[in-house]
Amino acid sequence: MLSASSPFSLVLFGASGHLAQLKLYPALFFLWQKKRLPEQCAIIGFARSQMDDEQFRKLVEQSIRTHVIEPNEQVLKSFLQHFYYQQGRYDTEADFTALNGRLGKLERGWKDAVRLAYYSVPPEVFATISENLCKGGVHHHSIPFRCIVEKPVGHNLKGFEEIKKMLLRCFSEEEIYLLDHYLGKEAVRNVYYLRFANPILERLFENSLISHVEITAMEDVGIQGRAGYFEQTGMFRDMFQSHLLMVMSLLTMRLQQNGSIREGRLHALSQIYLPHAADLNDIVLQGQYAPGNVRGEEVRGYTEEEGIDAASRTNTFAALHLMSRSARWEGVPFYLRSGKRLDKKETRISIQFQTPHPVGKDSAPNRLHIILQGEAGMRFELQTKLGGTEPAFRPLVLSDPLVCVGDCLPEHGLLILEAIHGVRQWFPSFEEVHTAWRLIDPIQSHLAKADTPLYPYAAGSRGPEEMDEWIARDSLPWLHL
Repeated sequence: MLSASSPFSLVLFGASGHLAQLKLYPALFFLWQKKRLPEQCAIIGFARSQMDDEQFRKLVEQSIRTHVIEPNEQVLKSFLQHFYYQQGRYDTEADFTALNGRLGKLERGWKDAVRLAYYSVPPEVFATISENLCKGGVHHHSIPFRCIVEKPVGHNLKGFEEIKKMLLRCFSEEEIYLLDHYLGKEAVRNVYYLRFANPILERLFENSLISHVEITAMEDVGIQGRAGYFEQTGMFRDMFQSHLLMVMSLLTMRLQQNGSIREGRLHALSQIYLPHAADLNDIVLQGQYAPGNVRGEEVRGYTEEEGIDAASRTNTFAALHLMSRSARWEGVPFYLRSGKRLDKKETRISIQFQTPHPVGKDSAPNRLHIILQGEAGMRFELQTKLGGTEPAFRPLVLSDPLVCVGDCLPEHGLLILEAIHGVRQWFPSFEEVHTAWRLIDPIQSHLAKADTPLYPYAAGSRGPEEMDEWIARDSLPWLHL
C-alpha cells in the first residue's frame, strides 16, 4: 500500500476555495484516518485574508463535516492539529520569506522531508507565486520539491506555453506535476488495465469489428457557486481538453509491455484528429441549460445563476466528433459529449460493434458499456434467439459492477501520495497538454464566435434536442443505457 512514509509539508494556494473544501480536505482526511500520512506533516494555507491557525482549522473542519459522513471525532481532532495558516500576498517576496521561516520551524527535526506547493488558483497568478516561492526560499535545491498544478493549464495553447515558460523559470520539469484528477480515478485507470489484463477484450477493439465509440460525462449539478471559474472556462474547455481526451487516449493507446504509460498516452493523443468538414458545426455542437426540473426540484437556467451575466454565451454542454489515425482504430468515429444539469450523473465509454447484416426480427448490434462513474460497471449487450421457427431475438445482457475493491483511495488523495513519492506516470506531461490544446484550440475558437449556434436545453433533460439531429448526419443515434 502506498503511504507517505517521509515527512512532508504542503503549501496550499487557494486554501478557502471550492476545490480545497470539496475535494482536498476530505481526501487528506481519508488518508489520515487510514494511517497513510506520517505524524510529521504540515498543511499550510497561504492567502491574503486575515485568519489565524484556529480559524483556518475551523474552515477545514467544516469542509470535512460537510463531505464526510460521521467522521471519527478523535481522528478529526488529531488531523486538524496539522493545519496552519500563513497570511500573505502572492506578489510580495517578503511574505514568502516569512512562509519559508514558518516552514523551517514546522519542519525542525524532520529527516528527508518533502515540500509541495499546490496551485488551486487561477493561472494568472502562477508566475508570481512561482517566482516568489524561489526568491523567498520555499523552493530550495536542498529539499525535494513538488509543484502541483490543477488543470486547466492555461486558457488556450498560447496561454499554456506562457505558463509552461513561467514554471520552468523557477522549477525543473521533474518538479512540476500537472494534475488531472480523472487520472487519479481507479475506474479511469482501469480503462487501460482492463485491456492489458484481458486479451480477449483487446482483440475486440479492432476497427473491423467496431462501428463507433461514445465517451460521455454527464453531470446533474450546475456550476455550484463557481461562476467566476466557469464563465472563464466553460464546459468544453473544462472537460474535453483534459478529462475526455485522457479517457480516449487510455482506450486507444498501445499496450505498454515495458514502456511508459505517459509516452503511450502521448502517442495516442498525437493520433487523434478532427475529421474533415466544410462546416465546423458538423463536428461540434454546444448548448446551455435553461430552467428545468432536476429530480423533482425546479432549478434556474445558467444565465440566472448568481454571478452570471444574462447575455452569457458560455457553453454548459458540448459534443465533439473525433477520429484516430491509430491502425487499430482508423476509420472508427468517436463522439465525446459532456454537460451540466442533465438527467443523471454518469461517465461511461460505449462501444457499438458492427452489424454486417440483419439476422432476424428485433436483433440489435452488440454493445459494450464501460461505466466509470454513476452505477459503475461493465455491460455487454448480446442477442439471443426467441423460440419459434422464425429467427427473432431479445437482448442478452451480461453485466457486473465495476467498483474499486482493495486499496481504494479518493483521486486527489492518491495523486498527492504519488506526488510525494515522485511517481509521475498518472500526471500528464507538458507534451500531452500541448498536444491536447493544439487539437482543441480551433474548436474552442469556433465555439466562441457570436454566430456559432448555442442551443438551449431544459435542466434535467438529456441535453439539446439538436444533438440527435447532429449525430444522425452520420446515420447514428446516441446510445442510452
